[in-house]
Amino acid sequence: MFRNFITALAAVALLSGATAFAQVNHSGTVELLEFDGKTALFAVEGIAAKKGDVLQSAKETLFDRLLYTGVEGLNNDRKLVNKPREELKAKDYAVNFFKKRMHAYLKQDPSGKNVQFEALGQVTAGSGGYSCVYLIPIKYNILIRDLKTEGLLN
Repeated sequence: MFRNFITALAAVALLSGATAFAQVNHSGTVELLEFDGKTALFAVEGIAAKKGDVLQSAKETLFDRLLYTGVEGLNNDRKLVNKPREELKAKDYAVNFFKKRMHAYLKQDPSGKNVQFEALGQVTAGSGGYSCVYLIPIKYNILIRDLKTEGLLN
């Protein structure tokens, strides 16, 4: 009985550890490089446990920082949304942002199928997982318009 309990406890620990390890990290750096009033170009560091998640981490880090923390050089260095992250969890716009809406604000190539981004170097392994810096352009004016429409602009 005790052995089964220990085995079950070990399985739960492994599962919870694997889940935490698989998540992307939003602690990378974000720097505004150019802004023409419509399009903003950022250098964003993506950090993830898996090599294949680094670009997704960079995209999510960029929008997480824009919406909830602020990026120097935009919106007087303040966050874009007018409510705390916890309060926005109930709103459809915020709940589905990373799954459904984020890609609409990423600048795409002329075919409209691929997001324009550029890796500045190779994805490298470190103590915190894998990381890489990407140049990511977004349609800032459309993001602002949609936040205004949703009543969320700060």
